[in-house]
Amino acid sequence: MTVQTPPPGSPTMAESGQWLDGDAVDTAWLRALSGLTAELRSCGLEARMDGAIGAVDAVAYVPAQRTQRAVLRPHRGRLWWWLRWTGDTSANTPRHTPLAPAADTSGAARRIVGVLGPADRGRSD
Repeated sequence: MTVQTPPPGSPTMAESGQWLDGDAVDTAWLRALSGLTAELRSCGLEARMDGAIGAVDAVAYVPAQRTQRAVLRPHRGRLWWWLRWTGDTSANTPRHTPLAPAADTSGAARRIVGVLGPADRGRSD
């Protein structure tokens, strides 16, 4: 998976008071959360939505249980899915990488499935 991030010093996050504030956000927020949850389930993953923090946890069970969290956050003035990387345990906080625009739930799900690997829910062939 290749994820491009902007060069250092370029604006990447929406400032407070951007269009993400207000009632329209709640609709876009919930639509994005529900859409990604449905897309992940259609890929054979368990998906848990947390509307309070704007996150969806995707769970794969084979070869071992693995969880990948995607969170909704502003990026370049728009709402985007961010992939939460825990990776290096020596770091104090997990890193987040822009994944896809919030409206592109199929693209976000495809990338999450790629990170988690096959979504074979415990079949023993």
